[in-house]
Amino acid sequence: MTKQQGIIHLKNMFIRSYNTALNVIAPPFCAYCKMFLNERNVFCVTCAQKIQPIVSINLQITKTHTTKVFAIAGYSDPLKKLILAKGWSDISASNQLGQLTWDMTNIRHIDFDYIVPIPLHWMRFAKRGYNQAAEIANVIAQQSGKPVFDILKRIKRTQFQSGLVHAKRADNVKDAFIVRDIQKTIYKKKHILLVDDLMTTGATLKAAAKELLKLKLCAITVVVVCRVV
Repeated sequence: MTKQQGIIHLKNMFIRSYNTALNVIAPPFCAYCKMFLNERNVFCVTCAQKIQPIVSINLQITKTHTTKVFAIAGYSDPLKKLILAKGWSDISASNQLGQLTWDMTNIRHIDFDYIVPIPLHWMRFAKRGYNQAAEIANVIAQQSGKPVFDILKRIKRTQFQSGLVHAKRADNVKDAFIVRDIQKTIYKKKHILLVDDLMTTGATLKAAAKELLKLKLCAITVVVVCRVV
């Protein structure tokens, strides 16, 4: 056995020992049905099979710009339960959603430059303690090696979109976002991946994308965990 092979062998032994200890201290369980699992996955096989993948769609941002929107599935369980976990500040659910988004959408095959999460208004952030879209974006960054840039700011405390009829949702988020005071030239001709947890009518994503287009990007791609269909 060479020295390099010996190092790899020791590393593999450490990883196996760590995983064994982790499974004893914090046994893996399904994030939906809570059944204990033999290996560390987000869902058990039965719950994972409930996820029905959906195709991407094109979202019209302006008269001349459209963006592709990728999603894992429609807005239903078991993913719905993880999205709603932000209501009780379960940040681990956001991390799980980030991994699922990377594993179960085609964004891993897209050559984007930067990742931008949809921001929360500061009052909502203070109440919740974190931004679920940002946590999802951070996991995608870890997997892709691409940086997250928090260049959008939410300046309008909007109502929850889910509580409004569709006709009022666009007005609710109109002028809700601005690009922060940044060095805008570095984004020119770049491809941004815009991240959120849920798309309903697309009004929030449109409002954010319109503001990002001021940076003279070459493209915007959107990814969400779920899309209402």
